[in-house]
Order: sequence, then structure tokens, then C-alpha cells
Amino acid sequence: MKKLGHLFILAAALAAVAGSAQAQTGQPPPPPTRLYGTEQYNMREYSSVNRPTARLTPRESGNPMVVRAAAKVAAELHAPCEVIDAAPLSTRPSSRPEYEIVCKDALGWIISQGPDGKPQLNDCLALDTGALAAGKAWPKGMVCSLPGNAAPVAGLKPLAAKASSACTVADGTFLGGGGDPPIRRYEIACKGGGGYIVDAPAPGSTAPLSSLTCDEAKAAGVACTLADKKRG
Repeated sequence: MKKLGHLFILAAALAAVAGSAQAQTGQPPPPPTRLYGTEQYNMREYSSVNRPTARLTPRESGNPMVVRAAAKVAAELHAPCEVIDAAPLSTRPSSRPEYEIVCKDALGWIISQGPDGKPQLNDCLALDTGALAAGKAWPKGMVCSLPGNAAPVAGLKPLAAKASSACTVADGTFLGGGGDPPIRRYEIACKGGGGYIVDAPAPGSTAPLSSLTCDEAKAAGVACTLADKKRG
């Protein structure tokens, strides 16, 4: 994966005990334990990563019906996501299918209404990047705030693994998207130094995933901004 073609923009014994107890009491079994996204990574690893906290609006995990509804919309939009948690963007009643979704071992996303009135996808890291750049001009609440999306950078792990098995994600940023077929471009800084520019296919795109080391990217005219910072 060394080619960039574009320049834009997550136990059996206990089950037996529970089944025996149910047979004796006639009570239904408890609901399955929710898998929170924060169980996918150690937050301490990303405590130094900057987030637009002033633009955050706390959200609580949705009930199973909300999660199913959000997963349905995400699938229709071809989000690369196994939805494990979700919440409406607003606490106010709305007919718009707008959600924040947490994905298993991947970037989370916000589904919102686009300028054309149709649902659109933006990943949590891209929204953080935009909010940090825009400051107070960024709409409050248009960043990810579910517990499972507390460290959007952690969602880059699958992309980093494809670029190099030796890269442990320390930081990352969204660089933009576009092209035909469309891609989404990220910079990944690795623990200990070095990094990659990665072009991932946009949702529903047929574009291949490709990557360059920061040295290769510099030679191609795409400079890394994070990787030269020493990561311990």
C-alpha cells in the first residue's frame, strides 16, 4: 500500500448457571451487558491528545431501539461500522435521522442532515479537526461525545495496522477528502516517532486504501505535521 492516488480531502459457565437459575425461578434472564467503546482502548494512552472540549455536548447511550435505528441508517449510508452504541444528536424530539454512533474497533461517526436535506456522514476525528480549527464558530454539539468515542484518535488503529504492523497510534488528524472515487485522508503519528499519510475509501467508495510514510509523503509534496513530534 504505497500509492496515493488522490490529493484531497470494536462464558459458558456463567451461561449454564444463569440458565439453571431461570429454570428454577421462572424469571427472564438479564439483558446482555452493553459493550462500551471505551472497553476497546485505554484512555490513558490518549490523555494528551487535544479535543475541542468547549464544543462538546454530553450524550448518554441510547436504548436498544435507538441503537438499531442508528445502525440501520448507518448501513444505508455505507458507514464502515459495526454499531455498538448510539444516541440522537439532540435531546429534543426530531423526525430527522441524526445520530452519533460508536463503532467496534473503528472510527465513530455523526449522521446529520446535509445541505441537500439528506443524511450525511462525518467521522469523529474529522469533526474534531474542524472544531479545533474553527473554535467558537463551530456548532456546539457537532463533535462526538459518547463514552465510546471519547478518544477519536483510537479509531485510527485499523488504518495504522494496515499501513504498518509496527505503528502504535499516538496521535492523528483528518486532512480532507474528495477525489473520484472519493477518499478520506488522515495523518497518523506513531508512538516513538514517525508516521503515515493514509488514504481510506470514503463510505461506499471503491477507492483502495493506500499509505505513505511521512518521508515518502514529503517527497510527494504532502507534509506530515504530527509525526516529527517525539512520542514516548
